[in-house]
Amino acid sequence: DKRVASFLTSGVIIEGSCELRTTHEAIANHLGSHREVVTRMLRKFQKEGMVKLSRGKVTILDRGKLEALRT
Repeated sequence: DKRVASFLTSGVIIEGSCELRTTHEAIANHLGSHREVVTRMLRKFQKEGMVKLSRGKVTILDRGKLEALRT
């Protein structure tokens, strides 16, 4: 979860928006991981209220929680 959280928080900084237009597959490819692992982590984050998932988009709802996971 550290790597996925880091990717998402970095994406917010780079894009300048809390909405990241990306797919689970693209995140997995960037991290050198499997899509299934990334999907599992994103669903966990969604269940905990940190992100909202929709087709081709991840919306960051609680950036502070995500940043806390990075450490």
